[in-house]
Amino acid sequence: MTAKDLLNEIFSKQLVYDEAGNEYKLDSNIDQKEGAFLTQLIQQYQPKNSIEIGCAYGISSLFICGNLEILGGGKHTIIDAWQSNYFKNIGVLNLQKAGISNFELIENLSELALPKLLAEGRKFDFCFIDGNHTFDHTLIDFFYLNRMMEVGGVIIFDDAGMPAIKKLLRYILNYPAYQLIGNVNMNTTTKNKMVDWLIKTPLGWISKLLPGKLKHEIFSGKVIISDRKLRLNSSMVAIQKINHDERNWHWFKDF
Repeated sequence: MTAKDLLNEIFSKQLVYDEAGNEYKLDSNIDQKEGAFLTQLIQQYQPKNSIEIGCAYGISSLFICGNLEILGGGKHTIIDAWQSNYFKNIGVLNLQKAGISNFELIENLSELALPKLLAEGRKFDFCFIDGNHTFDHTLIDFFYLNRMMEVGGVIIFDDAGMPAIKKLLRYILNYPAYQLIGNVNMNTTTKNKMVDWLIKTPLGWISKLLPGKLKHEIFSGKVIISDRKLRLNSSMVAIQKINHDERNWHWFKDF
């Protein structure tokens, strides 16, 4: 069974199974549209060394590893502290069902595992962040991955519509070393669209008339840097490292 076949079966049944055959309702997973987005990025950028934070039932891992195999190889690293005790090893089992072996699992918290990978001199060119979604945890994940990310590499943030991730992306997209390259649109309500159009957009125009420091004291980042411009009304956002990160020790831009 290929990764594609197994994914089709899982999405069709909305069920996954542990080694004993016990069934579990599919959750904590990316959907097919998001999987197609990962597929498109892998086909376009053809990474050799990928890493993901968070595996759960292995849906994102199947998309990533399956497409790496189609391209002829590539090493995939998975960091998931809860794979065996909470997710019953179902993510790893699904990879094995699909005949995938080009991965390593690190069962540890990402804030502990990533510094060790950095110390080992590891490098990656494709990163998928889908771990603890607090601002500080995701920032720590990005901090270490940025240190290990090759120029030209891609970092994808899942659940980009969550307030903490949106806020973090406004900060990261100030980095001179990164650019936004793609996203998966998230449905927004008519009410939210009206608020953007009638309130946030006009305030954004007004903020442009003010000096930088003053406008950040008066307006929030979501007004100054519009969500529409950054495509942050998204369930998934991809950025690319376009230069070495050479910010000086006192670099800061408001967000």
